[in-house]
Amino acid sequence: MNIFLLILLTICSALLIWQFVGYALVMSLLVLRNKPRDLDPAYQPFVSIIVPTFNEEKVIKNRIENLLSLNYSPDNYEIIIVDSGSSDTTREIVQKIRKSRENSAPVLRLVTETERNGKASAINFGKKHAEGDFILVTDANAIFEGNVLQKLMPHFKAPDVGGVGGRYCVANPENLLAASTSFYWDLEYIMRIGESSIDSACSFHGEINAWRKDLIDADPRMLTEDLDMCISIRRKGYRVEYEPEAIVYEPAATSVKDQITQRRRTAIGTIQCLFKHWKFFFLPRNLYSGLIFHSHKTLNILSPFLLIAIPVLYLLIFNVQEIVVHAVIFSATFGIFLLLLLSLKGKIVRKTTRVRSTISLFNLISYVLLNEYLVLSAWKNYFSGKYSVLWEKVETTRR
Repeated sequence: MNIFLLILLTICSALLIWQFVGYALVMSLLVLRNKPRDLDPAYQPFVSIIVPTFNEEKVIKNRIENLLSLNYSPDNYEIIIVDSGSSDTTREIVQKIRKSRENSAPVLRLVTETERNGKASAINFGKKHAEGDFILVTDANAIFEGNVLQKLMPHFKAPDVGGVGGRYCVANPENLLAASTSFYWDLEYIMRIGESSIDSACSFHGEINAWRKDLIDADPRMLTEDLDMCISIRRKGYRVEYEPEAIVYEPAATSVKDQITQRRRTAIGTIQCLFKHWKFFFLPRNLYSGLIFHSHKTLNILSPFLLIAIPVLYLLIFNVQEIVVHAVIFSATFGIFLLLLLSLKGKIVRKTTRVRSTISLFNLISYVLLNEYLVLSAWKNYFSGKYSVLWEKVETTRR
């Protein structure tokens, strides 16, 4: 009996090590060996930028001005604001800007849904009015660097590329809570470069994702429509690439309540995607469905159960010597891998971008434990049906 329990304990421990440090460490090694793709900067197809809005009067003017100033031929893109029943002055602000620049490129358009049906619904509504063969979805409170389209669109010259994501950077890393989020996105940045180099990036960022218009629609039932669209693109045989030099900035939540709102929603959306696409993942056909998604997402939503399983197995084994040996080996392996990962992370982030994040060990542990609790809460909400596709506005990200 103890042998079986020890095997089970070893499996749970190995999966936790792989999820928290092992996978990111392997992706870091791939990043160090990765060579940038040879892209044609002259390839500048027409693209429709869709910005879903709901009561965004605080940020929409700056957002539109940012999109109008991109370093891309103004004749080769349009901006579509999709407003979903705003009760503030969002539409009035957009209309005022639109009228002030009539007959100017890029074209700015406002289309309205009479009521809120979620971000996916807004994306599909905007897509119906889009003239481009490519769609770029972004948020109203985000800010692009000027070269975003120059960096994203050349990827689509390859006919097997169905989608391209850019890099999200926290706009307010000086805040203590935001710094934890920034650290997390540094690791995401590393993993997505590695994933893209061997197959496809696991997911898009909701703040910056581009894809072929005729390839997919957003599923209005999904909370994380960006992840769902990424999986759908890969299921159709197209690759999803990651462009780390296409950078978008957006403030991270600066209150625990807002962080909980965001992270619980993301976890529920991941659970939705796993069940919706289970056939694709049950019989893996490529590295994305067999390794990347499970390492990056599936283990993330199973990790609370693995963490709970370890002390339970300790109690069942009830052998002090075996428990101590396992705990020492597990801790030592985890610690060594973590130190290696942090060392490589420092080299990669310093090498590739000026944006860096620092975080204390206490804040890192707190961030992880809160996330594990929220994943458990997400499972409860998912099975009880206590969730909505209507995005909950996080006010601390609007400034």
